[in-house]
Amino acid sequence: MTNNRLLVADDGARMANGGRREWIWAGLWMLLGLALRVWQFDWYPLREDEALYGYWARLIASERDVMLEWVAVDKPPFFIYALARWFQWFGPSDASGRSLNVLLSILTMVVLWRLARRIDGPRVGLAALAFFALSPFAISFAPTLYTDPMLTLWIALALWAASWRLGLLAGLALGMGFATKQNALLFVPLIMPALLLGRYPRRMRHWRSVISDGYRCLRPRSKLMTDDGSLVTLISPLITFPLGFSYIAYKVWQWDRWRILPAHIPDFWTQAWRSYGGLRFIPPADWSARAVAWWEVGRWWGGWVGGTAVLIGLSLVAVLAALRGRTVSCNQRTRKRDDLMTDDWSLVASSWTLLFAGFILFYLALHLAVSFQTWDRYLLPLTPLAAMLSARGALILWDAVRGWSAGWRWGLAAALALILALGAARAATARIPVGGDHGAYTGLLSVAHYLKRNVPPYHGVIYQRWLGWQWDWYLWDREDRVYWADEAMLVDDLASDPYGYARFVVFPAWELDKKPALEAALAPLGLHLEERLRVKDGSSEALRFVVYEIEPHIRLGK
Repeated sequence: MTNNRLLVADDGARMANGGRREWIWAGLWMLLGLALRVWQFDWYPLREDEALYGYWARLIASERDVMLEWVAVDKPPFFIYALARWFQWFGPSDASGRSLNVLLSILTMVVLWRLARRIDGPRVGLAALAFFALSPFAISFAPTLYTDPMLTLWIALALWAASWRLGLLAGLALGMGFATKQNALLFVPLIMPALLLGRYPRRMRHWRSVISDGYRCLRPRSKLMTDDGSLVTLISPLITFPLGFSYIAYKVWQWDRWRILPAHIPDFWTQAWRSYGGLRFIPPADWSARAVAWWEVGRWWGGWVGGTAVLIGLSLVAVLAALRGRTVSCNQRTRKRDDLMTDDWSLVASSWTLLFAGFILFYLALHLAVSFQTWDRYLLPLTPLAAMLSARGALILWDAVRGWSAGWRWGLAAALALILALGAARAATARIPVGGDHGAYTGLLSVAHYLKRNVPPYHGVIYQRWLGWQWDWYLWDREDRVYWADEAMLVDDLASDPYGYARFVVFPAWELDKKPALEAALAPLGLHLEERLRVKDGSSEALRFVVYEIEPHIRLGK
């Protein structure tokens, strides 16, 4: 009896030590992920859509337009209102806005770790956490104001709830994803099957019966109803999931109905349809061009071509092992009773692997055949799924080379770590064209500061034709901005009083070819463009912006 107690105590101590080690490793990976996500935190200004979302949130936070009734909103409201609350707490700035998505990315790491651990065990859980911490796409999008990091978190939460067969909670989570961005609708075909693969807590025996008898070898349907009403148990999450999702969707539409909109501003769904030009099926003849366009985005998945190839290869290893595991499990006629749990666990993990891989293929095929914009942000929600696939593939290979010498095994592991670290470092230092700005708008803040200092508040005008969303954000408190679509519009605005105001025009370097036409339009009024500020990229010395003041050829009084 004493020996048995000692054995139990030893087992308990080993489990406790293993649990502590797991938490320590998880904490280290999260710290590394945080460091990578804040490395380029304040290097560049906001891009167009980031500035637009920040502007909307600031309208709410300042109570200037709490219901967003005077702007054409094309997104559901949750992220915008969350960002507005963040601004109220920490002040409206690039840094505070970016910090919200960095926090959401870290929370996604936590949820992914627990999800992968539940599906595939502690080893895969930590490995998936590591792959996501080093994911170039996740790193690049964390310090931005895009809606997609929050959408990714909600999808991960919905999958975690589905792994527990909590249909209502999964529906609420994916509904919150829809309240963040409409693209959450595309993930319904992922969450619904996941609810069938999930396991209730403390119901492993019942789950084993359902899986082994129902899914694995396609036993008769009546078998599902022989164990404690298991058919009802099986489908109940599929019933509660739509309830949770529908409730959140209803609240989104309720918010939209409460808005009192001008005649020229439609509801957010219609505005989104207009903003993105609608959706249509692409003719098969154009699929090759679409594939090339998407490859130009997806080739940065691993930070560089070699990293992307390795990640795809690891995912293929996981899929092939899952297919083989299911075949072996179905063909086994006799097994020891003690092996049932292990077989069912392996089968469930393989089913999750095939579900993730199948959904990724479906998602990519849909974006190939339908006229979605070829934007990098649309691939971000796939990062948790891909991290779990790559993690499983890496551990399968590690176990497969168990018979190799230690030098070769650890050399292989070091090579993989180097490949992943290179991709992560390239993303953290903004050397891949993914996520936020990587230098195209360098100097925009200098221009904004110059205009704030030098344009008189009551007798000055800032003519804007480009970068309107950025100016809404960076020149928030300047209402003396006038839009000009062409030279005639600008000339008509100043013709009545050509000398009464200080007027400034900002030309991005890539629009300087429009300057001669504006000069020609100003000449009949005796005006010309006088250069006031020239902004270059500090590292490359490339010209970025030029600020001009509209001046008479001969100053009055001289």
